[in-house]
Amino acid sequence: MVNIGVVGLGFIGQQHYNTWANVEGAQVVAVADKVPERVAAQAAAIGGNIGEAPPLDLEDVARYTSLEDLLGAGGIDAVDLCLPTPEHAPMAEIALAAGVHVICEKPMAINVEDCDKMLAAAEKHGKMLFIAQCIRFWPEYEVLAKMLKSGDLGRLVSLKLTRVSPGPTWSQGGWLNDVSKSGGAMLDLHIHDADYILSLLGMPKAVFSRANAVKRCAEKVDHVMTQYIYDDGAAVFAEGGWGMPGGYPFEMAFEALGEKGCLRFSTSDSPMLSFIPFEGDSYTPEYRATTGYQQELEYFAQCLATNTPPTRVTPFDAREAVRVIYAEKESVATGQIVAL
Repeated sequence: MVNIGVVGLGFIGQQHYNTWANVEGAQVVAVADKVPERVAAQAAAIGGNIGEAPPLDLEDVARYTSLEDLLGAGGIDAVDLCLPTPEHAPMAEIALAAGVHVICEKPMAINVEDCDKMLAAAEKHGKMLFIAQCIRFWPEYEVLAKMLKSGDLGRLVSLKLTRVSPGPTWSQGGWLNDVSKSGGAMLDLHIHDADYILSLLGMPKAVFSRANAVKRCAEKVDHVMTQYIYDDGAAVFAEGGWGMPGGYPFEMAFEALGEKGCLRFSTSDSPMLSFIPFEGDSYTPEYRATTGYQQELEYFAQCLATNTPPTRVTPFDAREAVRVIYAEKESVATGQIVAL
């Protein structure tokens, strides 16, 4: 059995805590959060952009108000860092130096330099570092990856990904709305799709981005459209942001057009996933009805159980996703195509 400590019990930390309960071969034995109320025996639920988690029953786990105290108590194989982005690098370095493996929420860090510090720490201490780029593990997105690899979609003609919602209201002290702490919607939200594109198609030759801000939102840039430029000519775009009106539902979606048909997914559709071929009837491909959170944590637990470093998303992959976002930010600032 792999023993996990969850550090940070905000919205995503609660999602992870509840998900670990359904991961075979793993158990959460300790939690930590600097806010004492969040590690009470019965902790209130914190909502987010994909719905609320149930209240947490923490009666049977060890509870701390710092990572250092959690590590000092021992008995932990890995920590799951669900913290504000600027804390990712320093907390990961502390955990790795203490001799435990680390799963860390996306984005990997607030900048590429901090990503490199995390990579160096993992290498120095010989421990696994896994960045939770959950869209690589989201079942509907796995279908697209499989259909491209198998040829069932045919040559990719175009791909558009969308991830939009109203501005975040659930972060402690409003840190998500402070671009110096979150990197804004581009680094915190839009990076999901940038990373997924890298997983499908590799590093683009260049990016070209346009972005703007909705006045009622706190971010200077809260809605972006980016073209990812590849030599093979496929048209690849991603739209993302926190600029939608308050009543607008969170939506993630993609539309992949290939020579054999179009694979379409949207959380606003029913069914959410469908393949519309050029010949024959439309259908929904088979896939596991679960979440990317479930599948990424199962994957990392298996890596821990077998002492096998993760390959589906490496720490360097996650670092490169951060680098792409900063190239997009440069494109927004300069109005130019930015080479990678």
